[in-house]
Amino acid sequence: MKMACLREYRYEILLKNATLKECEGYIKECSEEVYLVPGGYKVKSILLLGTTAPVGFSGSDIVFQLTKPCFGFFVIKLKNETEEIKKLKDLYKKDKNVKKIK
Repeated sequence: MKMACLREYRYEILLKNATLKECEGYIKECSEEVYLVPGGYKVKSILLLGTTAPVGFSGSDIVFQLTKPCFGFFVIKLKNETEEIKKLKDLYKKDKNVKKIK
């Protein structure tokens, strides 16, 4: 399976070299709504690793935790991603494995 390269997107690193708990706390702090998605969920074509991952949004920006093997955990923001936000909200309505945590 080919993983997408982050360089393909306009992104901002909000937090780096953090723990899972720090990432989730940061995402909750800077987002209007936050969902816990199962591992394997894709933001755009970026695969989220782990058993679960927090994904939030603020305005039209989507914020998520990214795991980079050998580098650790990051919080990333992609700007102007209204389609991704809509996809996440729709999935929440359909999939009981997606939990709203804020």
